[in-house]
Amino acid sequence: MILRDATAADAGALESFDLGEQPSVWLDEVAEIVAGLVRWQHDEDHTELDRRVIVAEVDGAIVAVTAHERLEHDTLGPLADHRYVMVVAVRVDHRRSGIGTVLLESVLAEMQRQGVLTASWLVHPANLASAAFSRTGFPDADETYPPEDRPYARFTLRL
Repeated sequence: MILRDATAADAGALESFDLGEQPSVWLDEVAEIVAGLVRWQHDEDHTELDRRVIVAEVDGAIVAVTAHERLEHDTLGPLADHRYVMVVAVRVDHRRSGIGTVLLESVLAEMQRQGVLTASWLVHPANLASAAFSRTGFPDADETYPPEDRPYARFTLRL
């Protein structure tokens, strides 16, 4: 497996990223996010958020992706020491292989090396697989249900 920053050439693979055909509100949301990640990363109106998209490749094919950015405070603006993980997605034919965990652990380790103090992400409570992934893989993450994020659970991991 190779982990690397996404490039503009990856847009097509991300737009057709196969999450499976099980219809659900959160998978539809993830598919929409993944399809737009290259545009999201290069949005010139948000360069201060230092948006990053990292893909995992196996045999030359993208099988997983994650994206993160600086958290933005209402009055202080972007916070360099705190990141928001926008998405972690694994192609349907590579789920339960450990690729998602390796990808996110690698990204979190890189954040830590860069001085990031916390990483947060949201999980829809009906998305049982994602909630289990977060609780099992990151048991030290603080799980809360802030009113502004309802119905999502927020996981915050101190790096």
